[in-house]
Amino acid sequence: MKTMYLDVSVPRIILTRALARFWRNAYFARTSCLHLAQFPDPPLPAPAWVRVKNQMCGICGSDLHQLLVDADLDVAPVALPSHRRIYLGHEMVGTITEAGADVKNFRVGDRVVRWGRGDDCLARGLENLCAACARGHRVLCENASDARAHHPIGGGFGDSYITPASVLLRVPDALRDEQAILIEPAAVAIHAVSRLVNVTGFQKPVTFTKRVLVLGCGVIGFLVIQVLRAMQPDCEITALAEFEWQAELAREFGATHTILVRENGYQRVAELTDAKLYAPRANNKMLLGGFDVTFDVVGNQSTLNNALRWTRANGTVVLVGVNLHRMKLDVTPVWYQEVNLVGAVGHDMITWNDENISTFELAMRWMLDGKIKTEKLVTHRFALEEYRKAFQVALDKRSARSIKVAFEMDRRGN
Repeated sequence: MKTMYLDVSVPRIILTRALARFWRNAYFARTSCLHLAQFPDPPLPAPAWVRVKNQMCGICGSDLHQLLVDADLDVAPVALPSHRRIYLGHEMVGTITEAGADVKNFRVGDRVVRWGRGDDCLARGLENLCAACARGHRVLCENASDARAHHPIGGGFGDSYITPASVLLRVPDALRDEQAILIEPAAVAIHAVSRLVNVTGFQKPVTFTKRVLVLGCGVIGFLVIQVLRAMQPDCEITALAEFEWQAELAREFGATHTILVRENGYQRVAELTDAKLYAPRANNKMLLGGFDVTFDVVGNQSTLNNALRWTRANGTVVLVGVNLHRMKLDVTPVWYQEVNLVGAVGHDMITWNDENISTFELAMRWMLDGKIKTEKLVTHRFALEEYRKAFQVALDKRSARSIKVAFEMDRRGN
C-alpha cells in the first residue's frame, strides 16, 4: 500500500510553522508532518470490511488546511482525542478488490465513493445508534472519538485503503470518475442548503423571491449556487468572488449578480438589496436590510463578520467554510438584528419532495439529471508522486485558476 498521511505531532507542527516563516518547502520537508510511504498491504481486520483500489481523488480545502498545519491548538475540535496518523484524501472514487465474509451490499468490482471516515456508529457495528447516526447525520456521531479495535488504513491520496463497507456508496456507471470525486462536495452543498428548511422555511413552494448571497467561489461555492437553483429556482443569487474568472463561472452556474472582493462590499450589498447603509466611521459600517440568506463558504474572520452585517434582520447566515482559529467576531447582529447563525458540516439524510434520501444519493441523481454540472470544476490532474506541485496549484487560484485539483492513480509523473 502506497499512501499519504500526516503525523499528528505537536513538535513537528511547531517546527514546521517556524521553518515555514522563511522556507515555503518546510511543509514537504522530512521534519514536517507529511509523508508519502509504502507499506505492506494490511489484512482486512473484520468480516464487514473491504479493500478499495483508488482511481482518482480530489484535493479538498480541509486537506490543504491539514497540510499547512493551519489550525490553532486551542480550538474546539483539537480538544477531542484523535488518531496520531491522519490519512489524507476523502473525495475519492475506487473499485472494491476484496470483501469480507459479512459484506452483503457490495461485491468485488463495484465502483464506490466513501461516505465518511469510518468512525460513526454504523461503521463500528453498534446496535444502539447515537441520535445523530439514527437520523442519518453520521458526521456528527457522538461516539466518533471513542477508542475502537480497528482503524481504517489509507486514504484517497494513495493506491488503496481498507474500511468498513458501511461507509461506502456504489457509483452509477454513467458517472465518470471526474464526477464521482465531486459527489462528496456536492453532498456537502446540498446539506448546507437544506439547513435552511428548519430555520427559515426556505423550501418549495414559496410565494416570494429570496435574496441569497454566497461568499466564496471555490468548488463548494459553485456547487451551492447550483443546488440553490435546483431547490429554489426563483431565488436571486449573488456571489462574492476574488477574481473575475470566478465571477464569470458563478454567473454561468446560476448566480444573478456578482461582487468582487476588491469592490466596496457594503455599498454593493446596499445597491443589490435596497438596504440602508450607515457608516459613521470607516472601520464600522452597518446595514439595515440586506440578504435573506448568506452562505459563508470561506468562514474566516473577515467573511463571517461581513456575513452577519450583510444579512437582514431575522435572516440566516449558514457557516459552511472552516477556519480552525479563534476569531475576533462581532456577534451583536445575532442579538440586535436577530440574525440566525447556523453551522453546516458534512452530509446527511434529508427529505426532498417527500422522499427521505441521503445527500450523496441526491447529488448523484442531480449529476445524472444535469442539475449539477461538473464539466468545468476539475481543472488540474496530477500523478500522486507530483503531490508537491499539485498542492501548490491547488493553493494558487490567481495564476493557476485552479478549482478542483485531483490525483489520478494510474497517471505517471513528469
